Amino acid sequence: MTKNLKPIFWKLSQGTSVDFTFEDMISSIDEKLVYVHRQTGAKGTSSTTQVEDFVSAAIGDYFYLTHGNNGIYLLGQFTGPVNYFTKFEDDWMERPFRLIRKSLKISPYKGQRKWWTPTEPSTFIQIPEDEEELFEELILKPYFDLSLERFRH
Repeated sequence: MTKNLKPIFWKLSQGTSVDFTFEDMISSIDEKLVYVHRQTGAKGTSSTTQVEDFVSAAIGDYFYLTHGNNGIYLLGQFTGPVNYFTKFEDDWMERPFRLIRKSLKISPYKGQRKWWTPTEPSTFIQIPEDEEELFEELILKPYFDLSLERFRH
């Protein structure tokens, strides 16, 4: 969270490649750890890589977790810094989280495309402040029955 206590939201996709299976996804949720591959690059013309953003995201920031576009699983909040030593050896980094809310439905997302929606091939993307109301409409309300107002008081 920022100094003025305004929440920051991220999309976190743990991918669907052979490197991170559905079983890995379920284990990740059970252990309350989320993972990003160390070689995850920048999106578009970003000056930082998605893995750098994962490392520097603040404790207290929120994220919604996807497995590619196979479904939105949960809304979480980072509770600790990145750990460079994981069960996946040298290629992955992990962060602990607490569960805020489980998704009301786990199905492919079919809405508007943004860098931060599940249909976009991205791993860790911040929801821009000027798109938070759209994030509320597309993700927070339909998947978690939450409004932005809940995070501001």
